[in-house]
Amino acid sequence: MRLLAPLVAALALTAVPSISYAQNEGLADLDEAMVAKIDAQSIGDLEKVAALVESAIAKGLDEENKAFAQKMLGGISLQQGQAIVARMMRGRIDANQLDELRSEALQDLERAVENDPTLVDGHLLIARLNTLPGGDTERAIQAATAAIEKLGDDAEKQSEAYVLRAVLREDKEKQREDLDKALEVDPANTEAYQARALLRLQNDDPEGAVSDLKTLLEKDPTNTAAAVAASETLLQLDRTEDAEAVLEEAITAQPTAALYLLRAEMRRAADKHEQALSDLERALAIEPKNPIALLLRAEAKLREEDIAAAKADVDAALAVQPGNVRGIYLRSLIAAQEERYADAINDMQLLAQSQPENSIWSLQLGNFYQLDQRPRKAIDAATAILDRRPSHWQARRLRGDAYLSVNEHAKAIEDYEAALKTKATPDAEAALDPDAMSKTARSGLLNNLAWVLSTTPKDDLRNGKRALELATEAAELTEHQEPHILSTLAAAYAETGDFEKAIEWSSKAVELGKEQKHDQLEQLEKELESYRAGKPWREAQEIEENELPLLAPEDIIDT
Repeated sequence: MRLLAPLVAALALTAVPSISYAQNEGLADLDEAMVAKIDAQSIGDLEKVAALVESAIAKGLDEENKAFAQKMLGGISLQQGQAIVARMMRGRIDANQLDELRSEALQDLERAVENDPTLVDGHLLIARLNTLPGGDTERAIQAATAAIEKLGDDAEKQSEAYVLRAVLREDKEKQREDLDKALEVDPANTEAYQARALLRLQNDDPEGAVSDLKTLLEKDPTNTAAAVAASETLLQLDRTEDAEAVLEEAITAQPTAALYLLRAEMRRAADKHEQALSDLERALAIEPKNPIALLLRAEAKLREEDIAAAKADVDAALAVQPGNVRGIYLRSLIAAQEERYADAINDMQLLAQSQPENSIWSLQLGNFYQLDQRPRKAIDAATAILDRRPSHWQARRLRGDAYLSVNEHAKAIEDYEAALKTKATPDAEAALDPDAMSKTARSGLLNNLAWVLSTTPKDDLRNGKRALELATEAAELTEHQEPHILSTLAAAYAETGDFEKAIEWSSKAVELGKEQKHDQLEQLEKELESYRAGKPWREAQEIEENELPLLAPEDIIDT
């Protein structure tokens, strides 16, 4: 093959116009460069060729040969830049190396388009390299514009250049113009549809975004990202059926764990729990170790009170992602359901310490302290929340319950009253119920305040009239179907001296308690006996503080 090189070079020289060697002192270097380019195998070889061409131009060439040499130099520089970009894409390199390589590539590419402005690939690469962090956005736009102007006959690449320039621009209207032009030039450009859909979402045009995403899916039914974006946008528009239809088509085209997961979430929100669980099973059949699917299934199993299955899924998810917040939270809930309160507290402490401003974790931690008969710790947890957010009604309720447990009834009443006055609208991070106090929450709060006002042994704190108002509302909110609330209503009547009504409601509480197998049936019966004897009910509720140390799992010695 080496013997053929002179012949090929000779043939190449025949393409160069006849010239007067006296006017072209650099011609010998140009001839040598053309031969060397044929044999070039590496970046180093190309650098030598470029040096010969530059030498030829420096020594002198007539206009025609100079133009030829510049085009040749442009092509070589483009090859050099492309090789560096390929290296950037291939290997694992750190940020410093990336910046160095980009700088080298840009030097070669700038030299390429300077010598041959028609090199569209050079302009496009300059634009793309300048979109990287630290790049020159204005230069990127200039390069993309140059590519657009020189791509009149190449619709596909011109459309690509329009999309690139649109992404770089800050003016939303100009972005839209470029994306419209990209699709006018090449209606098959899926990247343009995707970019315009995103722009429409940013410009509060969800209907337009959905239209683009659906077109994208018609062209490529397997585009999972487009299916997810379209269905999520439709959900925002309350078009649930349309969203589910999009997912159905996407799943039929190419079932993926992501699509099944999204549909499971959608179905769960619509209370289609069996269908949601079915989708989760399918997602896990595709990706058995998908932590999101495992945790969603754990939540479903918890809802079904299948603690063992939920625990297995949570453990599997945390084996994949040990620090998964959702997993740690579910693990703590499972521990609480199994009355392993120390474990529940340890997990919730992890979350509360990792996000001190997140009142959800602190509130749940306080609830676990209360369940584990550590009311003073519950008071501390609630107080920490209230120091940040005095209007946090859930923290008021928790602290009120904890104050009752340590026989500080006046403080409990104060917190309950404050909670009732709060029109609760804290943000989602600050409350379990961010919008307002639910009927269930309000009835519970009313009941607790009415109970302490009716039954506290402290004479100066009891208020039968106020207690009766509160207990009556609580009973109405629960449609007179909660034994413990009817018990409170009876206690309030007894405190006002109306023992006939007290016996009536206490009897109903006992009757319902038997039907529902209430865990406090024995106390309900004792209350009824007291009212029949003409005695109001008194209850201090003070509990003995749990002083056992809270041991982390690693601190426990397995014997």
